[in-house]
Amino acid sequence: MHEDTGLPARYLDERGRIDVARLKADTSIAEIAAKATDLKACGSELKGLCPLHPEDTASFCIHEGKQVYHCHGCAAGGDVIDLYQRLRHVDFRQACLDLAGTEHSAPPRREDPALPAVRRAESVRRARRLWREATLIGWSLTETYLTNRGLGHDVPGSIRHSHVPRWWHDDGHEGPREPAMLAALQDRDGRVCGIQRTFLDGEGRKSRRGNPRLSLGRTRGCAVRLGPVSDTIMLTASVEDGLAVRLMFPGASVWAAVGDGNLPHVHFPGVVRRVIVCGDADQPGRIAADAAVEAYLRQGLAAEDLPPRAGKDFNEEWLLLHA
Repeated sequence: MHEDTGLPARYLDERGRIDVARLKADTSIAEIAAKATDLKACGSELKGLCPLHPEDTASFCIHEGKQVYHCHGCAAGGDVIDLYQRLRHVDFRQACLDLAGTEHSAPPRREDPALPAVRRAESVRRARRLWREATLIGWSLTETYLTNRGLGHDVPGSIRHSHVPRWWHDDGHEGPREPAMLAALQDRDGRVCGIQRTFLDGEGRKSRRGNPRLSLGRTRGCAVRLGPVSDTIMLTASVEDGLAVRLMFPGASVWAAVGDGNLPHVHFPGVVRRVIVCGDADQPGRIAADAAVEAYLRQGLAAEDLPPRAGKDFNEEWLLLHA
């Protein structure tokens, strides 16, 4: 007997069962994902914020050619049917019906318009709680990590160590905890609004499990303060580069924007009058540095570009100079 699926005949095999391969071949996983999050081209993939868990750093990837998705943050992954099931909270049969576009398809569930704001607020609360739980880096894997990069000397208190989750379940329970370097992201008023987690393995190296660097809470507009508020700020893209610049320019106040994308968007306190942008030497770094200089000049700040003289970034330059 044929299975009563309610699907059009073209999506049934000779035994009347769902022809999953045909259904997936006729459905664009990118189009399904794009209804839930903004996607941007990144090499052979599309990338965006994961619609399955709160995050501020894009870790959700779509491979249209393979018709699969994967999130490096919450470790979710699968095909277009699996993604649709998770997004719509429906079972396998209903997902197939919806994707086939039959008259039996259930109407899309409307998300509460206030939900994104609620998720952002919860992300900030989680970041603050993890930051309060973290400890100084002495005798930790974070100290080992920074020492191996030539940065273990006189690390400021905006860097801590802890064991933290990468992701949380839908019911709020956290995933397994892993060792990580934590960097506090502060807004213009000095409030901790987020953290950057750099996950580490048991030897104090960047973890190779998923994306080793994930942010939680607010990122845009914030920065990791590796020095005090001053009239002049040296601004880097990464924490490691910031620590290197701090060693190269003793007495300078160095902040890190945690990413090229945030380099032009840091909100500085009113006492800041000058920004020295210390971007990477590669093409994305140069583009981000130019955009940052232009952005801060438009705000009425004195702004200039200071690229590394050796290596692709300041951490590499520091290691080259002190090898």
